[in-house]
Amino acid sequence: MRTVNDGLSSTFLTQRVLVHRQQGVPMRKTFVLAIAICIAFAATAQAQLDQDRAVQLTRSAIQAERQAILAANLDLDEKESAVFWPLYREYRDALESIIDTRVDLLDQFFASYETLTDGEALALLDQHFDWEKDVLKVRTAYAKKMRKSLSGRTIAKFFQIENKMDLIVEYELAGEIPLIK
Repeated sequence: MRTVNDGLSSTFLTQRVLVHRQQGVPMRKTFVLAIAICIAFAATAQAQLDQDRAVQLTRSAIQAERQAILAANLDLDEKESAVFWPLYREYRDALESIIDTRVDLLDQFFASYETLTDGEALALLDQHFDWEKDVLKVRTAYAKKMRKSLSGRTIAKFFQIENKMDLIVEYELAGEIPLIK
């Protein structure tokens, strides 16, 4: 049975991002490359590692990829970096449990999408809406925290880049999620 947790990253993922960035490859292509590498190594990973370890490695690789993209695009000076990166790590940590909720929802969906009752389908939909609200709460809270010590342009650019990366992930994920039967 297929689950959302399938996947593994390569060890050269971060280096590829930096090479692409130096060569002027656009952010979307670099991020899609990272996702493709993670997917490409999924089969090998499952044979070599248990599922939890594979998930952790995938998350670590994607997080490293996200950080490399942000670093290359935000153009922070030393003072801004000293403020931004701890807040960013805190922000991503706050999102971690929310991401776990989404993974659980998708696992439930994959396990039953062919046989969902109306009630089960609506319950999953409501849980999805709750997940979206939780993500928005975290984003809003961290935008407020960032306003205390970062410029408005930096904050807006950060969330613009985050949004683009999230949309890429959503697009890739949408291709893997079947419609309810």
